[in-house]
Amino acid sequence: MATVLHLKPLFRPPAASDESAAQRRVRLGSRAAAWLFTGLFALSALILVTAIGVMLAYKGELVRIGPDNCYIGEGPPNSVAFGSLPLVHRLVYVAVAIVRAAPILMIFWSLRSLFGGYARGEVFSAGAARRFGRVGGWLCAYAVSPLLCHLALSATGYEIDKNWAHMASLQAFVLGLLVFVVGQVMQVGREIEEDREAFV
Repeated sequence: MATVLHLKPLFRPPAASDESAAQRRVRLGSRAAAWLFTGLFALSALILVTAIGVMLAYKGELVRIGPDNCYIGEGPPNSVAFGSLPLVHRLVYVAVAIVRAAPILMIFWSLRSLFGGYARGEVFSAGAARRFGRVGGWLCAYAVSPLLCHLALSATGYEIDKNWAHMASLQAFVLGLLVFVVGQVMQVGREIEEDREAFV
């Protein structure tokens, strides 16, 4: 004779009839946010791919680089056409573009995952806490990537754009650190809640 044991699932999305008006607003708003961050991820990826193509193939004068910035169109007298640089130099800057853009892409992807979970009703789950912490981690990576690229470029002698220190990077690092810590606190809180439920 078989024994059937019914176990309570760890997570059950609320049925439509169980959902309050506030929960429905959060779910629908989160679905819209997930679509927004999906679009921003796709747009950022398209911009990165286009920029890489321009850096490798474009030989004209409209894309320039100088000690203070990169320019599209007319640049200052101390700038040079990016296409006039040797291939190795351009490849180095392609790598820099990827390193600088990857955290931005991952921030959008992590936010897409976070709000996608919220849209499915996973608000205070362990997965939601991990995804929240990942957003903070990628914000910190975005903040330190200019410094890391500057150190690598100056050590190899390939640095042209030396304008890497920005207050926005410091702000992004502090914000990312706060978001990461809040994500860790959410995870610990969820683990405490699960332990308490296990002893009931």
